[in-house]
Amino acid sequence: MGISMSVRQQLLELGPPMDEGAVAWEIPRDAVSIQDTPLLAGVDPYGYTVFNRVQIEDQLPREIAFLRHELDPTFHQALDELTRLIAVAKQRVHRYVWFEGD
Repeated sequence: MGISMSVRQQLLELGPPMDEGAVAWEIPRDAVSIQDTPLLAGVDPYGYTVFNRVQIEDQLPREIAFLRHELDPTFHQALDELTRLIAVAKQRVHRYVWFEGD
């Protein structure tokens, strides 16, 4: 099934996504690295990875910009969706960007 992304309101309890549903994260694992994309390199393909407000406001946009420059445009749709989810999460406090693996 892969990894999906969504915005959720709660951190400790897995509530329903806040937008129209989970979106696939289809960036190749070898495109992310601890050096260049430390947050995205830590996405667990078999569990949950959650990013908080500080991470989505400061670091994730830099990692998205890096990947846009490095990756073929065929992968930009996943980056566009992550950018959209970040915008949804930033609208209010207590919202988190979730990555959910198989």
